[in-house]
Amino acid sequence: MEISNVFALLGGLALFIFGMNLMGDGLKQMAGSYLKKILEKLTASRFIAMLVGAGLTALIQSSNAMCVMVVGFVNAGVMQLERSVGVLMGAKIGTTMTGQLIAFNITEIAPVIAFIGVALTMFSKKKKVKCLGQIITSLGVLFIGLGKMSEAMKPLRDVQWFRDILAGLSNPILAVLVGIVFTVIIQSASASVGVLQVMAASGIISFQHAFFVMMGMNIGASVAPAIASIGGRKDAKRVALIVVLFESIGMMLFLILAQFTPIIDLVAGTAHDPSRQLANANTIFNCTTVAVLLPFAAHLAKLSKMIIPGEDEQEQCKLKFINEAGYRSCPVLVEQIDAEVKRMIDLVKINLDRATKTYFADKPFDPDEFNNIEETIDFLNRGITDALIRASAMETTDEEAKHVGNLFHVISDLERIGDHAENLLGYANRFLEESLTVSDEAKRQLDVLVKNVYRIYEEACEHLYHPEQIRYDQIYQLEDQIDNIVEDMKVDNIRRLNESICKSQEGLIFVETLVDLERISDHCLNIAQASRIRYHHTVTRAEALEPIRVVQ
Repeated sequence: MEISNVFALLGGLALFIFGMNLMGDGLKQMAGSYLKKILEKLTASRFIAMLVGAGLTALIQSSNAMCVMVVGFVNAGVMQLERSVGVLMGAKIGTTMTGQLIAFNITEIAPVIAFIGVALTMFSKKKKVKCLGQIITSLGVLFIGLGKMSEAMKPLRDVQWFRDILAGLSNPILAVLVGIVFTVIIQSASASVGVLQVMAASGIISFQHAFFVMMGMNIGASVAPAIASIGGRKDAKRVALIVVLFESIGMMLFLILAQFTPIIDLVAGTAHDPSRQLANANTIFNCTTVAVLLPFAAHLAKLSKMIIPGEDEQEQCKLKFINEAGYRSCPVLVEQIDAEVKRMIDLVKINLDRATKTYFADKPFDPDEFNNIEETIDFLNRGITDALIRASAMETTDEEAKHVGNLFHVISDLERIGDHAENLLGYANRFLEESLTVSDEAKRQLDVLVKNVYRIYEEACEHLYHPEQIRYDQIYQLEDQIDNIVEDMKVDNIRRLNESICKSQEGLIFVETLVDLERISDHCLNIAQASRIRYHHTVTRAEALEPIRVVQ
């Protein structure tokens, strides 16, 4: 085998893998955020979940991508571990469609297909048509790469040292290990099986040897979700483990069948073309494994919990939902970021509640406990910002890009509300520690203001993810009413100072309290404005709004 053949082989492999990745990217762009919506809504039944996993994986042409997405969604808490098992099994069936496509062998017209795809991409201005052009281009590039590899591999049939290596694959265990290593290197079961199909079609490897190598390639594909689960929650690690268990059990099942039944000859008899034989073998292997294990999906989930026991440690200053799986798929990363933002919302709410209640308490609140949460809020602000920057650099839909841009402002507003809550706790503790007094009238007014600030915070955060025009109008008017309450309270505070009902020090701290509460309501309005659907205020001040009203 000459050096030119080696270069041709490497170039063909590069074109093949590039074409496959390009096709997956194009299909994912066409599917957009529907992938996430389908996975969230149609996975209640394990059988339906399996069909969804198979369909979506056939669509995006990558079981690795689908498994990594499932790891990411489970880590973000939007999909339960038990519901993920069916999707994972379906993904293994869906990925076999790539091998069936490769077996058609349209190498001769591949350049024409690539030309048509490039023409659509270059001359169309519509995004969907461009995506379609990318898919067609990738299909042509994929088969051009296959043709290059096929030509480059033919001389290997006469190379003695290579024939000696293949002879060693008569040991099924060794053949499985070779398949695992090869797929770990390439990081794609579809690409690995495609290369194996080219070798079989070129007469380099026998079907029997290739069958066991193919099983190893399926196991090697479980490395990607395992890597994606690193740094994630335990359920995300369990998802990766389930993928390994599924492939390993399937491999052991077929090794046993190969020893006691003519399974290999039966599979080989499904076609005459070696490439199609291997494609069918891959489909039969995964479909049979799913048929055997799908009824035991719940038991696989339980087994994963036994192997990876316990619950996640509740570390505050740590990203709980964003992990490696998110950085491989924009829809997953956006979902994980949303989960961290919601966690940040809850933490800010806790501190705001503690700070405001201290004004009406009998003793100061422990600032250390408060500061631990404030440190977490600051940490999340930095961590989520980094993730948003990463998301901005990825391929996003228009809706995702808008949402990511809005979240930059949201987390800044949340962090500022946390700072104002810290100020409020300081003022409240100072009143108690220095035995300063607040008149009954001022307390009643402050109670009304706090209730309305608390209300606008809850409504603004709810509107962020469930926007409605009427709710935005209500928030807008409530913020305006809070401003009016604050102005009236400032006037009454000056009156009390003039009438010597309160002292100047108490009056000044009270005014600072009002300023912080008013600023919080301003930030709440900003959060409401940063929803996925941006609304503008459409009602007049004279109109009554329900159900949000100024709390008295």
